[in-house]
Amino acid sequence: MDIRPRSESDLPRVVDVLRRTHGGGYPARWPDDPAAWLSPPGHLAAWTATVNDDPVGHVGLAVPAVDEPPLVTRLFVHPDHRGRGLADALLGTVEESAAAPVLRLDVTEETPGAWRLYERRGWRMTHRVPADWSKPDGSVPVMRWYEKRLR
Repeated sequence: MDIRPRSESDLPRVVDVLRRTHGGGYPARWPDDPAAWLSPPGHLAAWTATVNDDPVGHVGLAVPAVDEPPLVTRLFVHPDHRGRGLADALLGTVEESAAAPVLRLDVTEETPGAWRLYERRGWRMTHRVPADWSKPDGSVPVMRWYEKRLR
């Protein structure tokens, strides 16, 4: 496995990986423009995990609002490659690369595998709030917000 900065040429293959993760519920709603969704407002950087040069995972870093710590975003791993430490390695890459002293992220309450990973890596849950979006069935998930002090 290799983790490298995401390139523009990676996007079509990363979108294919995203499509596979969507089958398992992430993202809850398929974006109109999945390639653009991978670079949300305030996008700073993104990394791709590859196996034999094929993308199998992704993570991004963004600052969507002024005066807020950067947000780890768009973290996902191809279903066939889960359980191999890829999400852990992608998260470690963001933590090592970030210039800010604090990072934050959010995750749905209904994804305990993800929030357990964050807690194992030293992330601290700061609060829970209803999401500002709804799932296709109209329900609004509860979001767990985390932060990690890096320095």
